[in-house]
Amino acid sequence: MCARITITTTGTEIADLFGLSYDMSNPRPLARPRYNVAPSTIIPVMRVANGVRELADLRWGLIPFWNTNPKHTGFVNARAETAPAKPAFRDPFRWRRCLVPADGFFEWKTTRKTKHPYFFRKAGGGMFVYAGVWDRWKGPHGLVETVAVLTVPANDLVKPLHERMPAIISEGQFGAWLDPNESRPSRLLPLLQPYPNERMEKWAVSEKVNSATSDDPDLLAAVPEPPLPTWTQPTLFDVA
Repeated sequence: MCARITITTTGTEIADLFGLSYDMSNPRPLARPRYNVAPSTIIPVMRVANGVRELADLRWGLIPFWNTNPKHTGFVNARAETAPAKPAFRDPFRWRRCLVPADGFFEWKTTRKTKHPYFFRKAGGGMFVYAGVWDRWKGPHGLVETVAVLTVPANDLVKPLHERMPAIISEGQFGAWLDPNESRPSRLLPLLQPYPNERMEKWAVSEKVNSATSDDPDLLAAVPEPPLPTWTQPTLFDVA
């Protein structure tokens, strides 16, 4: 799953990527670099509203509009292959798609003692844009707009750590993904493919990333690769 991302690109750069104007007088969560963005926090998305593209601030963790549980924390991710048929994502996939800008994401290698984080980004740096779906839920404190990041099978770079990765949309496909006149999964799903592993890079980072409260540039500094777990003789319960 994709449960931690970075958004260190400036708000003006994000607006430029999407061809939008950016109001410097309007403070937004994306106005400062963020090195360890966790679910339930506010993240920027680009969507189409009333036929116009806009940057909006949504809470990460989609809560369906029909939800009746006031303690629902939301769905962080949705599998692209099944989203069009799942009750929580069916309508958002057809009518409320968005783009989520980010510079990279974290995944973890789990050993018997701890979880070792790795950072993934575009080779040489740059901005990823994830495919997302959003919804609007009327909670006990008013309307809340929430978003989930779609995932696809992992490429060969990510696969050793996790079987899924974010669905990354290329700049030339922004319009096709956001097209308000298109709702057919048969036309939308082909846009969601594993990002080429040769166009990405990864490195091990500090275990400070494991704490969602950590948020500073040092989190992205490379650290030595963690040692491989010690091999042990398989037992009866290890045999497939």
